[in-house]
Amino acid sequence: MIWPRFKKKEKRRLWSGNSRRDIRRARNYDDKRRSGNRRQMLLIAVVCFLGLGGFGLWLWLPTLVENADGRLKASDNFVVKEIVIEGNHRCQRKDIIKALDLDSRQLTFAFSLSQAQARIQALPFVKEAVIYRRLPDRLQVEIRECEPKALLYIDKLYMVDGDGRVIGPAPEGEILDFPVISGISPREWRERPEIWPRLLKKATELLRIWNEPGRRWPEKISQIELDEVLGVTFFTTVRSWEVQLGLENYRVRLDRWRRVLQRLGDRADAVKYFDCVGENSVVAGLRTGRSRKGRKAVKYGQN
Repeated sequence: MIWPRFKKKEKRRLWSGNSRRDIRRARNYDDKRRSGNRRQMLLIAVVCFLGLGGFGLWLWLPTLVENADGRLKASDNFVVKEIVIEGNHRCQRKDIIKALDLDSRQLTFAFSLSQAQARIQALPFVKEAVIYRRLPDRLQVEIRECEPKALLYIDKLYMVDGDGRVIGPAPEGEILDFPVISGISPREWRERPEIWPRLLKKATELLRIWNEPGRRWPEKISQIELDEVLGVTFFTTVRSWEVQLGLENYRVRLDRWRRVLQRLGDRADAVKYFDCVGENSVVAGLRTGRSRKGRKAVKYGQN
């Protein structure tokens, strides 16, 4: 099969012998080319005009903003006149207003909300802060504070939230009915920051399990002692039981300890400590002294 060859169509030039149809076509071609050139020139002119206008606006923008800012402040319409703070119980109002860092005649919409919120969240006791603009002249600040779940004693008492984060010093004169976490010296807290915060989270994990809905315990926790090797040991309020839990499996070990208490009944009064670190056993050590039957007791055994 032989493929036919296609030749490029050549533009026909206008000679004296061309027909009227060819002359009309050539004129139309010239008109289209001229209109295309006009469009290109118009587009270039529009781009140049917009560029010059944007550049001039950029040069004059600071002056315009300054004049507008001055006029709005002078009119006193959008100047912050009222700050409403909600949800703060421990964090002081004066500290929150100071963290806002507003000018004397601050415009409601002329400052960064995100930066102000970050400064407020850096305050003690504040877990989350949200700021709303209520035009024309009011700001609303909603505070969500950290709830203390325990007290940490280092050189003085500090409040600790449910995530093991130190909130701040405990207020003087306020009655705080929370377990006290001990076993950490000020020097160890400063020099070994990678160890003690982790153990502090273990203590708050124990408190979360202890306070779960539906769990009923014969006594409350009065103190939690932390040790790098022994882990977590807590003491109860009434009978001062010492319960060793170690570093893991607190839920399982607490359930096992509860079953041991149920089996012991009234005999649990003679127990001084419970070692729940074993995999399948609880070691109960008796108090040194005389029991109800007058016999000396040193160790109860395993259950």
